[in-house]
Amino acid sequence: MLDQPSEVAPPAVSAPSPAYVDVLLPRRLQRPFTYVIPTELKGQVIVGRPVVVPFGSQDLLGLVIAIHHRLPAGAPEQGLKAIRSLGESSPDHLLTSSQIELSRWVAERYAAPWGQCIKLVLPPVDRAGRSQPRYVPTAQALANPPSLEDLGTLETDLLARLRRRPKGILATTLLPSDKPRTALALQSLIQKGLVVRRDEAVAPRIPRATKGRGSQSGQELSAGVALYSQDLPSPVAAPWPAQFEQALEQEASMPLLLEGRRATRLWCLVHAVQATVRRGRRALIITGDVENAGRLAGCLALAGERPVLLHSGLSAKERAAVWHAAQDGSATILIGTRMAVFVPLEKLGLVWVEGEDDTSLKEEQVPRYHAREVAQQRAVRDRAVLVLASNHPSLESWAAVQQGRMTPCVYLDPGQGPDVQVIDVKGYFSDSSAGTFLSPPLIEGIREALRQNCLSILYLNRKGFASVLHCGDCGAMPQCDACSVALTFFRRSNHVRCHYCGRTKPVPEQCPRCQSFKLEPVGSGTERIEESVRRIFPQARVGRVDGETIRRPADARAFSRLFAAGELDIVIGTQMLFRLGLQGQAACVAVPDADAGLHVPDFRSAERMYHALLDAAELSRPAHAGGRLLVQTRFADHHAILAVASGDDRVFLEQEQAFRQMLQYPPWTCLIRLDVSGTLEPAVAQAAHRWAARLRALIAGGETAGTGGNRGVNPAPASVGLGLAPKQIVVLGPSPAPHAMARGRYSWQLLVKSGSLEAGRDVVVQTREELERESRRGGLRYDIDVDPVSMT
Repeated sequence: MLDQPSEVAPPAVSAPSPAYVDVLLPRRLQRPFTYVIPTELKGQVIVGRPVVVPFGSQDLLGLVIAIHHRLPAGAPEQGLKAIRSLGESSPDHLLTSSQIELSRWVAERYAAPWGQCIKLVLPPVDRAGRSQPRYVPTAQALANPPSLEDLGTLETDLLARLRRRPKGILATTLLPSDKPRTALALQSLIQKGLVVRRDEAVAPRIPRATKGRGSQSGQELSAGVALYSQDLPSPVAAPWPAQFEQALEQEASMPLLLEGRRATRLWCLVHAVQATVRRGRRALIITGDVENAGRLAGCLALAGERPVLLHSGLSAKERAAVWHAAQDGSATILIGTRMAVFVPLEKLGLVWVEGEDDTSLKEEQVPRYHAREVAQQRAVRDRAVLVLASNHPSLESWAAVQQGRMTPCVYLDPGQGPDVQVIDVKGYFSDSSAGTFLSPPLIEGIREALRQNCLSILYLNRKGFASVLHCGDCGAMPQCDACSVALTFFRRSNHVRCHYCGRTKPVPEQCPRCQSFKLEPVGSGTERIEESVRRIFPQARVGRVDGETIRRPADARAFSRLFAAGELDIVIGTQMLFRLGLQGQAACVAVPDADAGLHVPDFRSAERMYHALLDAAELSRPAHAGGRLLVQTRFADHHAILAVASGDDRVFLEQEQAFRQMLQYPPWTCLIRLDVSGTLEPAVAQAAHRWAARLRALIAGGETAGTGGNRGVNPAPASVGLGLAPKQIVVLGPSPAPHAMARGRYSWQLLVKSGSLEAGRDVVVQTREELERESRRGGLRYDIDVDPVSMT
């Protein structure tokens, strides 16, 4: 009897390789595009990897965000193009799913093109050290070259050159001046499997962490020594270590709002970072300006930590190295400006936003994200403790406290503030001190400080000699040719300048309207205040700190050396004063024009004035050490002035919140600013009215098309009290922007208020897409700014 044949196991069937990918391109595009994976690249394409794809008449480097085994829904069945080649393949050029999702959250939260948001999470490109794309002949091309009949003339020439260079030729060498024709020929060779494109990455240099005095500038470390001490700066901050460590243990804890003077905040920061590192987790610290980032790094270095800096002042090579250090885990403490909020730090335990109310945290260009909100999103995703720290938290943060979404940590010591004197200039002659806005009490305060050999600081956030030149006959003011902005007068350099576009021109001798010679400077800037101070106090050593005198880091270091050597008696400056580590140094701090920003058409103008006065107060010594703050104002009964004089921030908060509620402005409603701009004013005005009409029609019809839902978005809560209902939407405008023309483009503006972020954002995005489709060639631009920090 024959043996029964043994049962043969069926051959293993391997899973089919993905055939399609969704690629996101770094352009002003709202969605990804589907491409075919060619046979030679199957198994090599993964999510997060850069790929070179055809787009129109050019090749672009895009990012794979999804792979599919079957044709995805909505993609055309025919006409799909194939991936050209793979992009750079080093591990630091691969994005994680969390990075891709973060970019998607930013796109949805701020109604920005996803294609532009993906750039935020891409590693910095070191163009100087980065290798160029290289075209290499394949083994098939080297072994069996095709016949001339199969190739065009240009393709034949290119292949012949490449076969002579088996290791390939750089794109800069291979592509001549006739780049389009050559690029098409190369694409044909790639499609025929005769040539491949390779993008070889250069491994970036690992940055050295901050070690202390040797790696930080003298300016940063001197500021750190002056402001940071391991000793408790104030007894009111004693509960901080226990409070933070409890939040760190809970992981998904409520954000902390820390209010305190700078020395107190630095002490709390060092304790928070050290507690985080002890638990094997990492710390991300965000601040609004480069100088402050350097000081924070200096303070942590003095405490024995090793922070790494990331900001725009570094070269592309240095930024790429920091990014690489964050990815490979060698950086445990990273400090930077708003760009640092996207660095891929794993195992985050602390996200600290220093100066959370700083307007520099909001990006002015598309995508207009706010680093404070992105930091909060990162803390939620990584189950890290979020700390928002400031000497004067924003009204948005205080509203979060009132709504139970944030825990307050108020560490203010009333005894650390200066003696405040409010000077009502209406009580003195109108041309006080020959038009210098220096009243007799203010002059006497400076004189008293000089008698004591102490420092005086004058703060005025307006550079130049005068705000404008004014015609005494017709009232006209010379304006910028490209912007609807009056030109600022600089006497020392004898020119006028537009502070929007930076254009300068010689001082006009006659009025451009009536040809009168009676052009007179109106208003005071730091240059005019300096001139007056030098005239009144000729023996004093006077320094000025503004954008004219501090243009480079070397200028700031030179000022710091003068200051440290005691070579300055009086310092005059703009907000740059707050970035130079002068806190607690002056016996007399004077604000010659506290009302300077109140005339700006912005609902946040009073809040900004109040914050600036508190920053000025922090430059002064405490009252028990003889510190004084002199505030000149025409509105002595303004709630911001009264709050500073009394030292009670509730005076300001209660009144300002009542105003915001009554007028339905943030934080009690959600606000979106819409800008329409173009080179032809009638077309801009017409487009703005058309957008307003579309919005009102869509709102009246109750049809709000979805824009991807609210995936990953924390909805802004409905207002407490007098705010709008969650689905209620109000459209204001259109009207010409406060500066109707800037950089040669006319601009009109609309405001959309809503009870919830999603309600307003969805109608805005839907109507913008309709308008952009209708006016692609009209030169018009439709911009959306969700949660704007400025209305100008």
